[in-house]
Amino acid sequence: MFNRLQAMPYTKKKQLYGFLFVLPWVLGFILFFAGPLLTSLKYSFHNMELTADGLKGTYVGWENFNYAIFKDPAFIREAVNSFVNMFYGVPLILVYSLFVAVLLKNKFRGRGFMRAISFLPVIIASGVLMQILKEDVFSEGMRGGVESVYLFGGAGINNVLNELGFGPQLIEVFNNVIARIFDLTWRSGVQVLLFLAGLHAIPGDLYEASSVEGARPWEQFWKITLPMLMPIMLLNVIYTIIDTFTDYGNGVILMIYNTAFSQVRFGYSSALSWLYCLAIALFLGAAYMLLKKQIVNLQD
Repeated sequence: MFNRLQAMPYTKKKQLYGFLFVLPWVLGFILFFAGPLLTSLKYSFHNMELTADGLKGTYVGWENFNYAIFKDPAFIREAVNSFVNMFYGVPLILVYSLFVAVLLKNKFRGRGFMRAISFLPVIIASGVLMQILKEDVFSEGMRGGVESVYLFGGAGINNVLNELGFGPQLIEVFNNVIARIFDLTWRSGVQVLLFLAGLHAIPGDLYEASSVEGARPWEQFWKITLPMLMPIMLLNVIYTIIDTFTDYGNGVILMIYNTAFSQVRFGYSSALSWLYCLAIALFLGAAYMLLKKQIVNLQD
């Protein structure tokens, strides 16, 4: 067995190692997730009612889906808000993560400590803790008389942007971004780690050769670093999009949860879940096809 593994081509070894890495997830999906997933698909075509004997459903076909798309303004509104938040949230997270990763790649005193700090939010940023921190820092902090936090209230930013001649819509975008700075910072730990791994995988010979040719650090970043990071960029884009859409504070997620457990409409909430997942899958497919063309192959 060992000799056969040694004689295996390198590409086959990579495929085998990749399969072994994802095997625990595949087994977990089959054992714990596939059943509830198929059950929710079944519920989405039924009107589920809670009776003394348990849940009983009446087949209604595509009625739940038609109601969600054409008759439920709340779902469309929350879905549009989710996509709008994603459009400016994902680029901000990626730019911030790449900036921090480039800084942390360089050698300086305390680099290990700063790397640990950058990844710390991933370890402790549970939904409950995140909500407590946001309330304590922004709500209770402003009530405590911290004058510098006034900027987060929006009035200071509004006055500055008004004086600069920005329109109301652009000012609203700026306010939304500033209000989410705390969340964006705390959701960048995984992305920073992945960018760091990608930066260390770039051969140093490329930078040495470009330096000999007179390339400056700014030119090296755009001509070498960024193109070589495109595979990691694609991975981070996919991860960030999924993380944004499944955020505990996402309006669609809250609506699905409330529909199922507050209104006891499991059939309709299942239909909402499948529509939302389908929209996410389509968006991920578009992002993948767009960025895949930019990936640099080292073997070319």
